[in-house]
Amino acid sequence: MKTSRVLLLSGLVSFLAPGFAWAEEPASAGREAGPPKERVLFAQYKTVDPTTARQAELSAGTRCPESGIVAFSASGSGHVSEGGLMLLSYPTTHTQEGSGWAAGGGTFVAPCTGLYFFNISFVKDAYHYGATANDVFVHILKNGANKGRALSGQGHVDRDTGVYSVTLFLAQGDYVQTFASSDGRLKRHLLEYNFTGHLVKQAAQGL
Repeated sequence: MKTSRVLLLSGLVSFLAPGFAWAEEPASAGREAGPPKERVLFAQYKTVDPTTARQAELSAGTRCPESGIVAFSASGSGHVSEGGLMLLSYPTTHTQEGSGWAAGGGTFVAPCTGLYFFNISFVKDAYHYGATANDVFVHILKNGANKGRALSGQGHVDRDTGVYSVTLFLAQGDYVQTFASSDGRLKRHLLEYNFTGHLVKQAAQGL
């Protein structure tokens, strides 16, 4: 009787073993994973900001500052828009070092190739202008491609904040911009919003 049980158990394991081995194989076995494709949100990124169009042309022929310092910090308030993506402009510039940022605009143009850090923050306000209390976003775009977003989610309060940071490798002349959007393209009101960036490290020449 004991021998029969052993044989039965052995046969059951042999029957199930191929199934277990197959289930443990990764779904991507035999497939090569390619790099993720950038999601282009705004194809006309070069023409959307008239205050920086000329600066972009000038920056393309400049070199990275000898000091190695490239940084900007700007803010705005009272932005109201609705519909699709809307470029944010920043009336107040607090820091502007090493070129790349045009005061009053909304576009940073990399003066040199390297690794950059950026941060965005904003306060969604549904108290005024009939603005939505639903999800409101501020996106960071590099050359029109999505690089993340700050979110102020739908809740039970009329004011809420969103914050996002990202590190990006930029070639000289690359654009970085911020755009507002909202769930359902409803009217949004940004009570305050801020955009900051700086060069972390310049790339070696020839890269």
